[in-house]
Amino acid sequence: MRILEIGENILFQFARPNETDTYFAGYRDDLRAGLPYLGLINLVRIMRRAYRSDYDLIVLHPPLYPGWHPRSFLAALKFSLLRGNPAGVFGAVFSPLWFEFLRLLPNVPIIAVDRSDNPGTPAHHFFLLDKAEIFFKRELPYDHWQLLNGTAHRRLPGRTFRLQEKWRRRMAKVKPIGLGLPHYLYQPADAAFGQPKTSDVFFSATTSGNSTVRSNVGALIDLLSKAGVKVDVAEGRLPQEEFAKRCAQAWLTLSPAGLGWECYRHLEAAVAGSVPLLSAPTIHRYKPLVIGEHCLVYYPDEQRIVEIVEAALSDKMRLADMAIAARQHVLDWHTEQAICRYLIEECRAQISKRSASQPTGRSQSR
Repeated sequence: MRILEIGENILFQFARPNETDTYFAGYRDDLRAGLPYLGLINLVRIMRRAYRSDYDLIVLHPPLYPGWHPRSFLAALKFSLLRGNPAGVFGAVFSPLWFEFLRLLPNVPIIAVDRSDNPGTPAHHFFLLDKAEIFFKRELPYDHWQLLNGTAHRRLPGRTFRLQEKWRRRMAKVKPIGLGLPHYLYQPADAAFGQPKTSDVFFSATTSGNSTVRSNVGALIDLLSKAGVKVDVAEGRLPQEEFAKRCAQAWLTLSPAGLGWECYRHLEAAVAGSVPLLSAPTIHRYKPLVIGEHCLVYYPDEQRIVEIVEAALSDKMRLADMAIAARQHVLDWHTEQAICRYLIEECRAQISKRSASQPTGRSQSR
């Protein structure tokens, strides 16, 4: 299978490198990892190969800002020139502009994947709602139409807007997707699995300049500590191996929502053998960790964190079973390889469904 992948939040290149041609298109030069930028010459080559049907699947990761937006230009300078890599300036500035020309791709199997923290869909992504078989979105509101707040609609799309055939057709393509646990996070978490338990709850995350949910964690930790719960709180950013080890040593890992609800910590904790303790979901989740089976949940607007944690710690055999189930669920569905496999299967299923719904040549002639 030949795959073409273009964008910033690259996925297939790391999961299926031998099958994937990848071009980086985004202002984050620091994330490029040596991949070639999407430029004019590469764009022409891509178009030729696409029109020859050389690719079985094209995967597009749209940039957060369009290439003509001032923020895209300024961020390109920030993550290249100001970080000591002037050679990356040209590609960081212009690759998001070249990305817009991908709307000229032929009608081949295309999927769009947005794994950013952004809970909305900006206007420069709309062409992908037409072009792609499926538009996969990580921070997908339960009401999918809220993706369009302030972009396709000035405010919240109302009934009249939601009945428009064009937008009904577009929104039918939207599906949830997960982050995909990368190998550099999976490996230390897997290596830490099986550590003896030394704490009840572990927490390590940036709280300043983050979500209100995460900024209130200090108060939750105080409540737990006063109730006699043994809480391990990391001071400062931990090396990845140490973070994974301390996850594994805790019965529960507290993982409140950050800039987006989903984060790698949910998955790392599970792989390390700790039960994730999550703030209540605010998104339509992909293959979710099931509450009460794989994870525990608290509501930030309720004062029940102590009750929830004490009830869980009262049955540690059940917690151990939950940790094993959560770990297996992540291995089955949330590694980069598993995410890529799912994306391919969903695209094939969508193409088959569309083909089956189209009338045959004989029925058209009647």
